[in-house]
Amino acid sequence: MVIAFVRGILRSRELGGSAAAKVVVDVSGVGFELLVSRATAVELGEIGEQVTVHSSLVIRETEWTMFGFSSTEEKEIFTLLQSVTGIGPKMALSLTGTLGPARVIDAIAAEDEKTLSQAPGVGTKVARRIILELKSKTEDWQLRKGSTFTPTPANVVRDEAKAILEGLGYTPTEITHAFKQMTAGNAEEEDVEILVRQSLRLLGTADLSR
Repeated sequence: MVIAFVRGILRSRELGGSAAAKVVVDVSGVGFELLVSRATAVELGEIGEQVTVHSSLVIRETEWTMFGFSSTEEKEIFTLLQSVTGIGPKMALSLTGTLGPARVIDAIAAEDEKTLSQAPGVGTKVARRIILELKSKTEDWQLRKGSTFTPTPANVVRDEAKAILEGLGYTPTEITHAFKQMTAGNAEEEDVEILVRQSLRLLGTADLSR
């Protein structure tokens, strides 16, 4: 059985303490429970609104789990990551949810173990294995998509700002949400100090995990 996506009314959202969250989407009276990243759970919209969630059904001996994504790219990278030895669906979700598909591809292409290790549960050894097993595959993926993800000055600024914010005690998820809020407001800042100040204003005035 293949369910490519579900479209219906968002009935509930449960943000846990980890990188994963749960949502329930009501499709014509049938409630589909999906495990999603916290970032996706926040992006979906308000309870009661119609949403579309791209999905992947993972079947194990004792359970069936449906994973959800905000884009087809996130779903594809989630599937690709699971081809790596020792990477299961929950760790793959942690990577795509924490970094986003573009940054995952960026990090693999640049052999950037540090960035990959920012995802909960991903240590240096796992990051190294991901790079080793996926570098050529991600290049093929980029060619199929007709695009390449390469580090830009904005990426470098964000990475430096993120490191500073993490040093202040904020989690990768909170920082990612703050950056997304600024992007939504068309504020693509290229100065590390200014980006940190703007992020601190958002982090200090809003509960970005809600």
